[in-house]
Amino acid sequence: MSVALLLAGQAAVAMAPVDAGDWRVFCDYRARCVALSQVPDGGDPSIYPLVMLRRDGAEAAVDVPIAATVPAGARMTVAVDGRTVAELIAPGGGTGLSLPLTGKLARALRRGRVLTLAEPGGVVRAQTSLTGLTAAVAALSDDRTAAPATAEIVVPPVDPRAPRTLSRKQLEKLVGKPAKGCAAIFARGYRLDAAHSLLEIVAPCRGTDAMPYVLPETGAAQPAADLPVPGAWVPAQRRYAVLLPATAGRDCGVRREFVWDGARFRLAEERVIAECRRATYEVTTYRATVRGG
Repeated sequence: MSVALLLAGQAAVAMAPVDAGDWRVFCDYRARCVALSQVPDGGDPSIYPLVMLRRDGAEAAVDVPIAATVPAGARMTVAVDGRTVAELIAPGGGTGLSLPLTGKLARALRRGRVLTLAEPGGVVRAQTSLTGLTAAVAALSDDRTAAPATAEIVVPPVDPRAPRTLSRKQLEKLVGKPAKGCAAIFARGYRLDAAHSLLEIVAPCRGTDAMPYVLPETGAAQPAADLPVPGAWVPAQRRYAVLLPATAGRDCGVRREFVWDGARFRLAEERVIAECRRATYEVTTYRATVRGG
């Protein structure tokens, strides 16, 4: 994921991810960092579960997940490059194991290429690449600048009235008439506050992405230039949500949520989906204090 993608649109987000071989270091908006294992190119995500490297105080540890199908009390073998380095007891219930990076185990993990966690009989339950582990530990040890204070956003009170809307002719005047053979332009409307509504205008022949406009109670609609496209208003949360994909067509990348402060939309939260092949972990890189609403 590029720095440009992380910083596009608005600033005040956490540092960009740090690549360390087959590991990636992510820091949240409070400057807390973890390293996450990546699925190697061509690897099967079901064989490479998400393994986390974290540092709590002076000691680092590797957290390895165990499938819920493994019963409590099962003896698990930890091996590095095929050589057993530890035997542990599964806690059961889908709870994983934490492997401290100390002593013999730490030396094996730092020097090895592949970690495996297996049941008796050799059934591998977890596997991860160790390439870059030492660099990831070093990245976690770097001094981090304290995260800046987050912004405070005051959201105007809810207005129960229906949103202001525009006629089809007014929509066509705003964004242009549809070409011959195209479906009619339409809009979805949402009440933002007592003085403004949000219109998501869809012109089918120009793509499926809705164009956001702010419509005051009187006067002309204006493009919501501070909102990325594509995105959508989430009425239950009173937020405009958008996914900036790291890979086209994939449900991973950067998720952003915006709130209306009475004059413009402002970034309320940003989360990075850590890995496209296994979009199961999100790191909150920015969160504003939102009040009112």
